[in-house]
Amino acid sequence: MDHTRRGALAGGAFALSVATAGCLDFAAGDGPQGPEGTPATLTCEDDEFVRLDRPFEDSVTETLVETGETTVELSTEGATETYGQSLRLVLRNTGNAPAATLGESAYSLQRETAEGWLDVRGSTSGEGVELPRAEASLGTSSAYSWDVTLTESGIADAVDGVDLAVCPPLGDGTYRFVYWGLVDAPPIGAEFELVG
Repeated sequence: MDHTRRGALAGGAFALSVATAGCLDFAAGDGPQGPEGTPATLTCEDDEFVRLDRPFEDSVTETLVETGETTVELSTEGATETYGQSLRLVLRNTGNAPAATLGESAYSLQRETAEGWLDVRGSTSGEGVELPRAEASLGTSSAYSWDVTLTESGIADAVDGVDLAVCPPLGDGTYRFVYWGLVDAPPIGAEFELVG
């Protein structure tokens, strides 16, 4: 095999570029880049960003809720989720009668702040938006299920037909998924810790 100085230099440069590519990707930030812990509030640098309003007044019930006719349970895989992984949740009618709902998109994804729970999503159009609501019935032994990728784009793209964004970026801290679409019942939620 014929080795030349030019070939050795080219091979060394290629090996160096491969070795540093992973470092550059890590330095560029593949993990959560937002505020850590419990921030005072959620602040967005985009002046056109309008955060989703909280569409419910009642306090959030955890795991199990009684409607007028039946029982509904919200379950999740764990209490700690990793940035970039999927948050999997199931809302199941475990009772003996159908549950009236406002459809699968009637949920909030909130972050705990010093001023309370705030939705991480909003519109970048300068105007507020509402999530789609459609009267539906969750039959006995039926369920709604969500599989939301825990990245800014994954959360923003989880609701079809609505142009949403997440701002500021996600950071390590306490979050909760709240389904507020049960008619004649309080919202039901599940808290989780997001880690990098």
